[in-house]
Amino acid sequence: MAERVRRPDPHVSVERDVLVRYLDAWTATVLRSPRGGTYVECGDFAADAFRVFGEFADRLGDHHLEAVLVGRPVPPGGAPAGLAVRTVADLGDVRVPGPMLAHLSDAGPPSLVRGKAHEVLLSAAPGTDHRERLQAAGLGCVVAVDLVADDGTARALVFATADSRHLATFKTELWAADEFAGIRYRDPRDAEGALVDISLTPQLLPLRRALLEELDRRGSRTVAELQRFTLLETIYRAEDAVGALTAAVAAGQLTREPEKGRLGSRTVLSAS
Repeated sequence: MAERVRRPDPHVSVERDVLVRYLDAWTATVLRSPRGGTYVECGDFAADAFRVFGEFADRLGDHHLEAVLVGRPVPPGGAPAGLAVRTVADLGDVRVPGPMLAHLSDAGPPSLVRGKAHEVLLSAAPGTDHRERLQAAGLGCVVAVDLVADDGTARALVFATADSRHLATFKTELWAADEFAGIRYRDPRDAEGALVDISLTPQLLPLRRALLEELDRRGSRTVAELQRFTLLETIYRAEDAVGALTAAVAAGQLTREPEKGRLGSRTVLSAS
């Protein structure tokens, strides 16, 4: 009998995909900065990160980019030329003064997380709320999304940064992940726990509910303000707000000023 091939964990597959996609954008950014950057890996994705860094091999020699591997050896094949690598036994031993992206299995020590140029991507048990701790450490832009497999098992993925532009970039990569990996997204703040397929054009009903609830709480808001809310408080991208709001207006759930025309950033919306 042929040996059964073990399927990869879909949670890990999507986490790796999202990390690699965002790491590519992050590396391009730090290599444009004279400060360089440091990548901290606490899991098993060092080889994946090194492949990303290898795509920038022609630029590594002229910029400072360092990889810190925590409790892991350098993967087979080694590091691309020009990448500084060090290994440490414990995450508490890591000190990074400049720009940093860390892939963690929990929130990590405050000394590591704290810093305007520090960003973290961490996996955690669903229902674990790291938002307050991360925001208290100075990372005010946080998104948490549950990765839910076909069998119902879930793992939370949390990203935190001090820069809303980087949060927008992360969400772009989040929705561009492998749609056939066997994972759907769930917003832990969605009271109905709706599952949404990974797609560049995702289903927007959970966002529509969240926006209506925000308008019930806060009163009239411009489209720009609701896009900002979408970016900072939901798993969706800012641009997704327009589609959700347009549907709500068409359904008579919202009134708008001015009454006609496309929804622009200054259009004011109110609950009907």
